[in-house]
Amino acid sequence: MARMECQYEPDVLTMVYTGQWPERAPAELRAHVETCALCADLATVSLAIDEANAAPHVPALPSSGIVWWRAQLRARQEAARQGVRPITVAQAAFLAVVGGVSGAVFGATTDWFQRVLQRFGGVIGDGVAWVRSLELPSLPSLVLPADMPATLAPYTASLAIVAIGVALATAVVFWALREE
Repeated sequence: MARMECQYEPDVLTMVYTGQWPERAPAELRAHVETCALCADLATVSLAIDEANAAPHVPALPSSGIVWWRAQLRARQEAARQGVRPITVAQAAFLAVVGGVSGAVFGATTDWFQRVLQRFGGVIGDGVAWVRSLELPSLPSLVLPADMPATLAPYTASLAIVAIGVALATAVVFWALREE
């Protein structure tokens, strides 16, 4: 098929895209478009495309009944989510207690677990002996005040464990109450 071109095509396109076709187009260009089938088709199609692109897009809005129904549904879901939070916190606390008690019972009643702990304690004891050989200041002297009564010093490990437990419980409660 032979390629058909006209020297006035760019001029016709320019007039259409700048919004000057056909009112403000030169008379000789309008006369040419009336005689040239290619330019007439180009002007007609380009003008239709330009008008279609210029038409404002109006989004389809749902009916007021659907908007109300969705708002009611969202409110119910939010109320349900708020009502479940205390249950979630209680479940998390229950699982933490069950896990702690189970671990304590398991650790206290299983002989092989006690042997593993003793071996592990021996390895840790060797590590502690090595650290002490470095002649570093002791941890209580770094952390605890010098005027602390000697009767409280043995309980510092227990206090540290309680502090870690409180931090973990706070993290569990924060996790259970976070917004999703």
